[in-house]
Amino acid sequence: MNPQHHASDDLLVAYTAGALEPGFGLVVGAHVEFCVSCRHKVRGFEALSGAALEEASEADIASDALSRVMARLDEPPAAVQSDSRSLLERLPLKPKKWVAPGAWVAAVDTPHAPQDRVYLLRLGAGTPAARHRHSGAEFCTVLTGAYRDELGLFAAGDFAQADGDLNHQPKVEPGGECICLFATEGRLKPNDFIGRIAFALADV
Repeated sequence: MNPQHHASDDLLVAYTAGALEPGFGLVVGAHVEFCVSCRHKVRGFEALSGAALEEASEADIASDALSRVMARLDEPPAAVQSDSRSLLERLPLKPKKWVAPGAWVAAVDTPHAPQDRVYLLRLGAGTPAARHRHSGAEFCTVLTGAYRDELGLFAAGDFAQADGDLNHQPKVEPGGECICLFATEGRLKPNDFIGRIAFALADV
């Protein structure tokens, strides 16, 4: 997989530092999991952070700090269990809400600000979403399939970022379903009555 649309370096630095809101960090992390190039950048930013720590001034520590660390060396290592499931299978999802034939939304059970939304959206092949604008930032990582909107074609692994100025109508490409992971500030703002009903049902 070779994503064509990436998170910016500024976003990757914020992700590496743990400075993003948790839901938005989850969406960036999903892209990083797909994208070799962005994983490489994140490792580089982590190395820079480690180097900065080495150059930091010394701090006072407790007199028994060394003995406590040495004592912990005798403890058995914690078991590390690898998880071979895909990201889509690992996400803790709340029950799906069917909002139209072939279209469902499932909130992700993860910490996030009260006004934000973190969710999966599934649309069938060739299906358009309702045209809409945004209350604030929107992050999206495509998990399966592909869609096209005013910004271009976004396929599995691609990252998309929108703000309140974007008015768009994503449409799934022919040939298969599309499932995307979203984090949004506030609610979406549909342009028509049908969209308002669908977004209200989906709580997005």
